[in-house]
Amino acid sequence: MADEKKKSVFETLSAVDVSKHVEVIKMKKGPALSYVSWSWAWNFVKSIYPDTPTPKFTKYKEMALTTVQEPYKVKYGNQEYTKYRTVVKHAELIDREVPYLTTMTGTMVECTITIEGEPYTESLYVMDNNNNAVINPTMKEINKTQKRCLVKALALAGLGLSIYAGEDLPMADINEADKEQAGQRRKQRQMSQLQAEYRQLMLELINRLNGDAKRAEELVKGTLGEGEHSGQEYVNAVKALLESGEQK
Repeated sequence: MADEKKKSVFETLSAVDVSKHVEVIKMKKGPALSYVSWSWAWNFVKSIYPDTPTPKFTKYKEMALTTVQEPYKVKYGNQEYTKYRTVVKHAELIDREVPYLTTMTGTMVECTITIEGEPYTESLYVMDNNNNAVINPTMKEINKTQKRCLVKALALAGLGLSIYAGEDLPMADINEADKEQAGQRRKQRQMSQLQAEYRQLMLELINRLNGDAKRAEELVKGTLGEGEHSGQEYVNAVKALLESGEQK
């Protein structure tokens, strides 16, 4: 009897259900980011492929940056606010190597994991809670990005790739019940994101009304009108009030 064909690394890892090992990073703007726990992912891969070597992070010449916080104006409705952004005033290459790439616009890490002789390489930039690139980040921020980049490299090999496709179910052999469950999870995530966005916008509206939460709710209801409304319609109503400045 012929030997069973050995499954590839991708076939093996993409069939793994990672749903109980997902970590979520909440963002101030935009949807939350989901990652498989790096410690669990690495432990799992080593348990199946024990000869997998330690992940390698690409090294680059270190760049020392001198930065300042530059003020700039933004307008919300009829009000103008001062915000600050990091601006590079001077950059200098240093004659030593570090496991991250520093540039004038942000910092990036690159990780390679070799499983069964096949290398899987991914990169990831250091980001803030608004999903923007961080200029001159701290070592803590770089270290966290390295761990998330490691997980992205494992996703190329199949482990948790479904997360980046918007699901936390395995890629292989998804049946109809799984598809229905995945659809429900998508709806739950979308609802959670809308609720979070609505709360944030309402706080801004209440703040503009000097803390008058009741007045804020009345304005939103007046904007929406009678009948039932979706979560997105509530969000759009508050956005419209903030942009128009009519609450004043």
